[in-house]
Amino acid sequence: PEDKSQQAILNSNCALVLGKMNQWKEAKDAAETAVECDGTYTKAWWRLGQAQSALGEFDQAVKALQKATKLEPNNKALQKELVTMEKKAKDAAEKKAKEEQQKKEQEENKANATTTTTTTTKSSSSTSTETKKGPEPMEVDSKGGTVDGTTFSKSEHVKGYKIVNGKKTSYFHNELTEEAKQLIGDIAPKKLEVVPDPTAASTEEGRSAWNKAGTWEERDVTKWACEAMQSQLSQITYAFPSSSPAPGATVTTKKATVTGHASVATVRGKKRYIYELILKLEWQFEHEDVDAHGILNFPDVDGTCEVGQGYDATNWDIQHASNDSMRPLLEQFVHKQGWRNAVHDAIDDWVRLFKETY
Repeated sequence: PEDKSQQAILNSNCALVLGKMNQWKEAKDAAETAVECDGTYTKAWWRLGQAQSALGEFDQAVKALQKATKLEPNNKALQKELVTMEKKAKDAAEKKAKEEQQKKEQEENKANATTTTTTTTKSSSSTSTETKKGPEPMEVDSKGGTVDGTTFSKSEHVKGYKIVNGKKTSYFHNELTEEAKQLIGDIAPKKLEVVPDPTAASTEEGRSAWNKAGTWEERDVTKWACEAMQSQLSQITYAFPSSSPAPGATVTTKKATVTGHASVATVRGKKRYIYELILKLEWQFEHEDVDAHGILNFPDVDGTCEVGQGYDATNWDIQHASNDSMRPLLEQFVHKQGWRNAVHDAIDDWVRLFKETY
């Protein structure tokens, strides 16, 4: 089961990356694989719906997002996207119905026009034959002839030759007057000199010299992202409130391991912050003569998570507790809230720092 869960996370992450690269068909395949591995993984259904939407499969996208919403009914960002997707599906259905109606009307109009044209053609064909006459043919000597002393062959007059300055030339030849030549000036071909542009070497901030159009440019900032996130998480210290069963107790981050990828993409002058991080945290609890420690992982910290909405956590475990009676308290104030909320705040602070830095 653990392998299936990890495979679902991996394929879901692949779907996110492929979507960022606009490879939506491949993103859909990866998301479908994630769903098959773990049908209870919300992000897999979410990314499947995003991929289907990008491919124009709005009805299927609505179904995928509905399944995701059932798994996390309190996720406001997911509910908002579901409402948007339902509107897209409705608009697409109305557009398709309208196009089919227009196509049907065009076919009917075409059929009616064909019948009318056939009748009109039959009634007017005889009149056209009688009234239309072509231009009178030119009379040419069968052996050729001369015009102003210049000899023409039998067919040259038809080709449009004429005499200009005593020479036979094309009918379309245009001889300029002296006045016209003075107005136009010298039209002889000239060699162009390349003048170096002093501004060519300068580029806008965040754009390479080769990418002057600013279409797409991506910068890898994974090293900074992992180090900055690790710094944020290592500083977390949560103190139990005075109203709790263990007032004054503290939970700190014993160790934070951060892996994944982060980059900043510039697309036509607009920045996109792309990141996909996995956080593995070891926590330490201390209160008077009682101590405990354990782990909690956040496998899916990425750009689809909205600031303030929290993050999914897995692999919660109390590896040691000197007093087993403290386990329910740790479950409440470390796993579900308290220290975990402090972790959420630290991740949100990192997202803001990421955007401020780049």
